[in-house]
Amino acid sequence: MKRAWLGVLSCLAVSGLSAPALAQSDANSRALAVQLFDEAEALFASGQPALACPKYAESYRLDPQLGVLIYLAECYEKEGRLASAWGSFREAAEVAQKRGDQRGAHATARARAIEPRLSYVLIEVPAEVRVSGLELLRDGAVIAPVMWGARAAIDTGTHRIEARAPGHAAWQVEVVISKEGSTETVKVPKLVAEAGKADASQPGVGPASGASPGTSQRIAALGVGGLGLVAVGVGGFFGLSAQSAFSDSNDFCGEDDYCTGPGVELRSSAKSKAVVATVATGVGVAALATAGVLWFTAPKGDKAPADKASAAGRRRTFNIAPTSTSWGLEVSGAF
Repeated sequence: MKRAWLGVLSCLAVSGLSAPALAQSDANSRALAVQLFDEAEALFASGQPALACPKYAESYRLDPQLGVLIYLAECYEKEGRLASAWGSFREAAEVAQKRGDQRGAHATARARAIEPRLSYVLIEVPAEVRVSGLELLRDGAVIAPVMWGARAAIDTGTHRIEARAPGHAAWQVEVVISKEGSTETVKVPKLVAEAGKADASQPGVGPASGASPGTSQRIAALGVGGLGLVAVGVGGFFGLSAQSAFSDSNDFCGEDDYCTGPGVELRSSAKSKAVVATVATGVGVAALATAGVLWFTAPKGDKAPADKASAAGRRRTFNIAPTSTSWGLEVSGAF
């Protein structure tokens, strides 16, 4: 019970220490938000909405006040960014409705007045274009697949549409929205597959499809042979260690093989190491033999037979696995 109270008191102490820091941080953010708002107001009043809008936006981000959001929407409208203005007025109307704020009616009316003037972009993505991993972007922002083939409100000006997918060359185009109330259509073409890379839309095609059976088999032989060399090395190490331990035990053992405590421990260690040496060496030798079989039976040519039936008949398969009756590896196959 005492420990529980100590835990509660510790939490209260930490909360008490962190609260002033959080309050100070919030106060700093609000102060900066007010400063940015005042600067935005001055710029907007002097007829510089392009400079004022980013300051309104940052002020709202630091301290999301409804009034700042409405001013930001008006700034966007003055700048000619109707889609951004319409979206901001709609957001302001929703915020006001949740708060029961009367300014919501003003925001709704302004959004409705702008809506007929909106411009749109429609990005068509035909079925044959939709390869696996396809991603579309507008001005660097990802377009959700649900918006593919649907009209989206957009500000006037020049915009960049991009398409990209794994294993394909990226595609992009610039679309110019020059007047209010217009709709521009962009059709995404089929992306070009890059050389040496798999087309994810084509099943059964992969990087390994061009490798010849002989090459693959020789690579497997090198891998198995490398493991065999390691195993033989391990066996040799433990073999020498076992011999050294047995030699050291002679100092503690008599001619009748009666040993004192240290001698018993040394000979027990020598036996264990000898077993490891035997097993490792056996596995290593078996692996080297398997590697030799794989290497020397690999097909020499790299061309596949023209007749699929004869190719299937001449195909070689190998299975490498531990033997069931002794230590080592066994190789089996069909030729």
